[in-house]
Amino acid sequence: MRWADLDSLNHVNNVVYLDYAAEAQAMLAEDGVLAADLTVSRTTVEFLRPLLLSSRPVTIFSTLDGRLITQEIGVARDGGQTIFARVVTTFGARESLRAIGIAEAHTCRVRRSDLAPSGVVSPVKVFELFQEGRIMFVANQLKALAAGSFVVARVDVTYGPDITWRRQPYDVVSRISRVGTSSVTIEAEIVDGPLVHARATSVLVGYDLETQRSRAFNAEERAAFGPLSPRS
Repeated sequence: MRWADLDSLNHVNNVVYLDYAAEAQAMLAEDGVLAADLTVSRTTVEFLRPLLLSSRPVTIFSTLDGRLITQEIGVARDGGQTIFARVVTTFGARESLRAIGIAEAHTCRVRRSDLAPSGVVSPVKVFELFQEGRIMFVANQLKALAAGSFVVARVDVTYGPDITWRRQPYDVVSRISRVGTSSVTIEAEIVDGPLVHARATSVLVGYDLETQRSRAFNAEERAAFGPLSPRS
């Protein structure tokens, strides 16, 4: 774990869990356990509890099951293992994705450092582009909410055609698809005109900074979500 792994709440940044998982997958490929040329078609991440900076090493337990690899990311302590996130990666052919329709768009510029050796944006960096779009969407649409008032509980990314580097940015389009008593679901896509490169579904939950636990939304938050809630 590194200082640069932390976010503004002093938690390990959500994207970094994907870095940990990808590093472990690369080691499995070096050991011949996992094929090195597999195509990632889907990534699902469950964020179980915040991981703070620690001198204890991060451990990753990987389980292979056909086209799936499940990786539990945790820290060993007191003779046991505390799991902070679970990453499930699906390998296989990618399918065409249909657009979700009208949504708010934000531009995202690909950096050369986002590229894998193959010359396309790596799955980890696609995940990061979605995070950038989600932060912009929340900052623009939910200005009344206090910083740290919610955290991401789950993100599910489906990958379509590869994203390549270019000077002009891509668009990340986002919308709220569901609002509950303690969670909100945001759907997003990275698009180039009608072409959908990837889709993400993110679940955010209310969060109490003092207790470091999830909580139900308060009246002010529900009022902020109201105009953005899907209409039947």
